[in-house]
Amino acid sequence: MKYVFIRLQLVFVSIILFLTFAMVMGILVRFNTRWDFTHEKLYSLSDPTLKLLKALSSDKIEVLAFYPQDDPARANVELFLKECKLRHPDFQYQFYDPDRVPSLAHRYKIEKFYTFIIQYAGRSEKVIQPTEESFTNALVRIRNPKKYGVCFTTVHGEAEIKSEDRTGLKLFADTLRAANYDLHEIILSRDKVPSFCDVIIVPGPHRDLDNPEYALLAQAFVNGKGIFFMVDPMDPGTGHSFRDFFKGFGVLIGEDVIVDKMSRLVGGDFLVPLVSQYVTDHPITAHFEKPTFFPVARSVQPSTEAPKTLEVTPLALSGSGSWAETNLSALEKGDAVFNAESDVTGPICLMASVEKLNAQGKSDAQSGRMVIIGDSDFVSNAYNGLSANNDLAVNSVNWLSKDDRFVQIPPRNPEFKPLFLTDFQRLVLLGSTIAFPAVLFLIAGSLNIFWRKKKT
Repeated sequence: MKYVFIRLQLVFVSIILFLTFAMVMGILVRFNTRWDFTHEKLYSLSDPTLKLLKALSSDKIEVLAFYPQDDPARANVELFLKECKLRHPDFQYQFYDPDRVPSLAHRYKIEKFYTFIIQYAGRSEKVIQPTEESFTNALVRIRNPKKYGVCFTTVHGEAEIKSEDRTGLKLFADTLRAANYDLHEIILSRDKVPSFCDVIIVPGPHRDLDNPEYALLAQAFVNGKGIFFMVDPMDPGTGHSFRDFFKGFGVLIGEDVIVDKMSRLVGGDFLVPLVSQYVTDHPITAHFEKPTFFPVARSVQPSTEAPKTLEVTPLALSGSGSWAETNLSALEKGDAVFNAESDVTGPICLMASVEKLNAQGKSDAQSGRMVIIGDSDFVSNAYNGLSANNDLAVNSVNWLSKDDRFVQIPPRNPEFKPLFLTDFQRLVLLGSTIAFPAVLFLIAGSLNIFWRKKKT
């Protein structure tokens, strides 16, 4: 009987331990919490993301992440997704290797690695090269679905959105489609400016537009449309109509090419100026920190004679070691030498925005907007993925479309904070690392000896 009681007691204790373990695990899973002790909160979600996840708590959020099987980048992405899962009651995610599940990749039209498919309430968004900002903006668009039309002009030698060649814009077009923009190609002289065009893009024309076409674009600006000009340097004697058209909007485009020999330091060409100076109080370039590269670009300067009804803002400038070369014939021969009499020294502005103001001198939802960049190659297939080129172009389209479904999350980078100690502080630190353990060891040893003597 005694042995039966002992066995029952053992079974009872085992059951109690199992139930206790199950209860603890249930509590840990249900109330899982992480603490981020980094000063910059590198591993925490930003306030906009937290508020949005809370606002979307009524339905399930599902994320399909298409990453290579053993890619180390998955680790940081999964940390971010786990943090989202902690903040949303029904957040699910799963990683897939497109090469291992080709049918699933084909179903979601996955053309490259590092792509998110975010699904919520029967709607979905695609995010390429996801960051917290792009992920959060995708959730904002899912919550407030709306389509914007982007129209690309043709027949003037512009780059084509369907072309996969180095000079084509397919990668840029794919990014816009992934952000749920509707893309169209139009011929201004035939189609005018259709009502579904919220943004008109003129991507690198090789020939002048006709006067009626300029009139259509000017009227579209008055009607509150967004216009995106990418105008490359042209042969001497050509492109005067662009210069005259932009002058009416307070912008001067130079008959020059920007030379930046500092680009050689980062492995570039001296005709590919590196841009790392941005205007931080404009929505397009706010919190913009990454450099951009503009192959064979011309200057785009705000005019001192801009109409008072327009606000012209320089957005991106080349480095102080650059200059605007006006002797294009010498440049073609490779004889690029700065001439103080005819050339303009850097920094050189090569991107500007124009916004129509209302009667009170402020911008409103009905005002026209324009962005002018002295280059189109920066967003071509050959250079689209170079640093932040694509981000700059997409930010421009977002601003031009007046799409307010975007939040800006400043990047959080760990700060380098070296600790400088005086000789005395070093001595104290060294003494502390040796003295404290030694004192604790002596105290513990003394207590042990005292306890043993007391027992005897």
